[in-house]
Amino acid sequence: MSLFANEFSMTETLFGGLLVAAVLFFVVRKAGLSNFWAGIISGVLPFIAYIAYSTQHWPGGDVLTIHFAVYLANAGLLIVFGGMQKNKQSMHWAPKLIIGFFVGLVLLNAIFLSVATRGLPDLLTRSILPNPANRQVHTGFPGVIPHDRNKLYESHVQDIEQQKNLAWNVEVLGLDMLKNNLASTVVIKLSDKQQQPITGATVTIELWRMANSADDQTIQFSETSPGEYHAMLRLSDEGLWLSDLEILKGEAHYALKQPISVGQ
Repeated sequence: MSLFANEFSMTETLFGGLLVAAVLFFVVRKAGLSNFWAGIISGVLPFIAYIAYSTQHWPGGDVLTIHFAVYLANAGLLIVFGGMQKNKQSMHWAPKLIIGFFVGLVLLNAIFLSVATRGLPDLLTRSILPNPANRQVHTGFPGVIPHDRNKLYESHVQDIEQQKNLAWNVEVLGLDMLKNNLASTVVIKLSDKQQQPITGATVTIELWRMANSADDQTIQFSETSPGEYHAMLRLSDEGLWLSDLEILKGEAHYALKQPISVGQ
């Protein structure tokens, strides 16, 4: 079994590492090592452990750099405090103010990071955010759309005029009711401007996970009755997705893009 089988949030690895570093510092100094080497060990060992963790759960170079900088600064701070404690010196108010400022800055960034990755707590969300439809609100940062997706959106804008002329009636059922890791049937009902069912069309839907493009899916619909197309969808994670519905019938093309929220 892997030593780092569980994946932790950045807040857990950052502050957990600082806690381990502080314990290491006092244990090593108690064992007889000098104040300087106790600080070095308290900074190096947690970072080596985080590097080992990163080999199985790669967080990105920027996150790795943040951990290195924070662990290094913490080691320097422990060395200073340890030296003053050893010499029984008191710290001037100005360095205390600077240290307090940076500690507050780290805590504030940790709060922002937690909100971005996991969203606001449910209790806080229900209390301060409007939710007239009484639906689950996802407050976590969903990620960005790659540049090639933006090119696809440009072509969608160019097709708007053609779609107006087609005057097709496209009814999508079940797409707004999807749940995390639960297979659900989505139904597309197509009819033309004369309200006649559109048969023999090719209907596909692309589902883009805005926070992780590795979860993207492309699903083909099957016509089960004249003008009615069915597909089974199962999305791997909750949160915000972007759906791109494409309908082809001869030379006619219809596209519909819309965000969807996948619940728990």
